Amino acid sequence: MAEAQGLYQKALKTVQKHQMIQRGDTVAAGVSGGADSVAMLDFFYHLRERMPLQIAVCHLNHQLRGEESDRDEAFVRELAERYRLPFLGKRVDAAAWAGAHRCSVEEAGRELRYAFLQECAGEEGKIATAHTLSDSMETLLLNLCRGSGVRGLRGIPPVRGRIVRPLSGCTRQEVEDYCREQGLCSITDSTNLSPVYSRNRLRLRVLPELELINPALPAVLEAFMARMDRHWELLEGLVREAKGRLLLPDGRLDREGLLALPPPVREALLLGLLEEAGARQSSRLVEEMEKAARAGRGELPVKNGVFFTASKDWVELSPRRPAPAGFFQMELELSDPAALPAFFPLDGNRKLAVAPFPGKKGESAEKINKSALKNRLDCGRIKGTVILRRKIPGDRMAPAGRSAGSHPLKKLCQEAGIPPEKRQQLVVAADSEGIIWAEGFGADRRCVWREDSRQGCVFAIITTEDRQNGEA
Repeated sequence: MAEAQGLYQKALKTVQKHQMIQRGDTVAAGVSGGADSVAMLDFFYHLRERMPLQIAVCHLNHQLRGEESDRDEAFVRELAERYRLPFLGKRVDAAAWAGAHRCSVEEAGRELRYAFLQECAGEEGKIATAHTLSDSMETLLLNLCRGSGVRGLRGIPPVRGRIVRPLSGCTRQEVEDYCREQGLCSITDSTNLSPVYSRNRLRLRVLPELELINPALPAVLEAFMARMDRHWELLEGLVREAKGRLLLPDGRLDREGLLALPPPVREALLLGLLEEAGARQSSRLVEEMEKAARAGRGELPVKNGVFFTASKDWVELSPRRPAPAGFFQMELELSDPAALPAFFPLDGNRKLAVAPFPGKKGESAEKINKSALKNRLDCGRIKGTVILRRKIPGDRMAPAGRSAGSHPLKKLCQEAGIPPEKRQQLVVAADSEGIIWAEGFGADRRCVWREDSRQGCVFAIITTEDRQNGEA
């Protein structure tokens, strides 16, 4: 191959600048069969003339496009054979995985793809993906539309841990020119042409218009993203220093110290916590975390099994701490009145009954619970997903009718004379800001029914005998 080719030289400079690859490295190259990944594989194949490398052609079949997905897999397998490189393939049901993990198919595909590439690379190998400058430009604009801060305006970094992107300085047009000049065949994912996806609309409609305004747009945005990356490096240094000061002996972070940080540093610190936990990173989620921290209470789910928790003294992002024996957890759907009344099984012969309560005081509510007033909630004041669970250490609430301020649920139980052995059996319902209702104490002041409330629900714990006797 003539090394004067523009893409090869650009990719080589990128590899050298960021020290992506060293002699003797094992490289797991993610190859979809599209032009970008074919060009990247060809680059690595010829890079072996400069340095010894162990290259594996890795392809994950997400089984999302039927025969087209199988076609892609067969194409990449044949491509590996032509280059005389080992082929590592795997099939997964990305749609089923997305449903099981309550995420979008796009998120599922990304999680599964990187997990597969890590398997292929082993503990020491590099993971190579074919992201280009054009991909990074699209990511920048998407993040801008979502209200991202400095972190999102860096585009796609050329290196992240063991993940390397040698084509990060090349445009998609340069990739296509390279494939044509070298006689490289590739295939097209039909979903890349669908305007249903936001990234495709940017690629097919927005970026061409912006390049009419400034034909040098790729170079301009590349320089801009490089500046944002330098700003982010500065922020990361400030975050490391801040975390050192805020870290408590138990691994949590001092709440007041967090709130005292300059907003850009606080935002970067919270984004870093999300990244460390492998959770999605968004400005909206960071805003919710900051809101919980200011309130000094609340538990916010950020990923399956991982929560951001705030108290009056500390905040933390971690897997939920071990709960007492007999602990359970389930989601309640309160946003759809048509789904009510509903009954949720508890321990023994008990159930939680949740009934709709529209407008003024209703007869059906009185039949469910004779002390319904304190157990009526305004659904319009509930934030996010509602989780039904048992009481856990650190729970706080502000029962309607009590003095201002929240109180530890433990203290409320002591005042009510509830024996210690029964306290851990109490059932509570919590949204993203904290407890909204607790067995025996009723609704939290934040969500209690008011005169101006329009759509509500009534919580009541009943027994099987109650239902048989017509109590619900």
